[in-house]
Amino acid sequence: MKVDNTFDKTELLQHLSPAYDLPLQSITFFPEGEDSYGYIVTSETGKKYFAKASTSGPNSRLRVAFLLRHKCNIQGVVAPLETQDGALSVRWQDFRVSLFPFIEGKSRWDLWKFGKDFTDTALSQTGALLAAIHECPRTIASNDLKVAKYNLPLRHELHTVLAAPAKEIPSQNQYQKQLLEALAQHQSAVLETLDRYDSLGRSAEALQTPFVITHGDPTPGNLILDAENRLHLIDWDGVCLGPPEKDLVSFTSERFEVVLERYLTERQCDVSLHADIFGFYIYGWTVNEIRDYGTKILFKNNDAKQNEYDWESLQDYLPPNRELMEDGIAAIRNTLGRCGVLPKHWR
Repeated sequence: MKVDNTFDKTELLQHLSPAYDLPLQSITFFPEGEDSYGYIVTSETGKKYFAKASTSGPNSRLRVAFLLRHKCNIQGVVAPLETQDGALSVRWQDFRVSLFPFIEGKSRWDLWKFGKDFTDTALSQTGALLAAIHECPRTIASNDLKVAKYNLPLRHELHTVLAAPAKEIPSQNQYQKQLLEALAQHQSAVLETLDRYDSLGRSAEALQTPFVITHGDPTPGNLILDAENRLHLIDWDGVCLGPPEKDLVSFTSERFEVVLERYLTERQCDVSLHADIFGFYIYGWTVNEIRDYGTKILFKNNDAKQNEYDWESLQDYLPPNRELMEDGIAAIRNTLGRCGVLPKHWR
């Protein structure tokens, strides 16, 4: 859960109103997300919008989401609104702030909190939505759109985190102390996980599979069903050119076949999917969470509540559960085989 920034939200509201020519009246912090700050903004007429303040990501990502919605006519894409000047964001202090339609509904994550989940119908919609995105021509993407690589971004941060127990960090808080102890205990397991990740990356790169436009992070919190059971995909900060597996990996737990079968039906070309690419992203999630939360706790966070949240979130990944990840890859390979999308040499 994100802790709010201290900047003046009233001034932000006054900045957004003329930029979008909207009679915005109130702004309320929305405590979700990781690297950005979200706010529910309400107009004088009662209409709601979602404002997102971010310090990362170029406008090209917002433009791709906008074109997916308005040029490729993919209604499930929640795209940013245009300002009066035709821009997709405005500058505010050190942030880029974008305004989106607010989707009234429940995310898959909201349902999980109460032991519920998407129905098969909703999961089937998800497969169709991903297929539509992946079928959209790459030519709508600008030349500076990020291209996925089969390696670890910010690898130096992970190594800095792993080296921290051997260095002295002054004035350690309780979460830093707990993390340093855990890192010292599980360092070899993390390095073994990183080795396996690198091996899967080399295998994935050798396959030279075609890249498509991918959302990059269609996780449960980014999929929302509205009151009429229409599916919406939010948060396009991770959009890039990459393999289809980059998006599909988010659905490889229970009922993966429901998503996959609809996805394959909607794709207009022959599709081959690879278990090693899925495995690369499964391992990548774990090592990136250790890197990200470790960096925040040791070197970035100034708020005790944020530290508490980050420490609790890290428990799912430290130590890495290699057995669970390998079982997951094996299950994916079996599912791909049943659906007939394994490369011939795997069948």
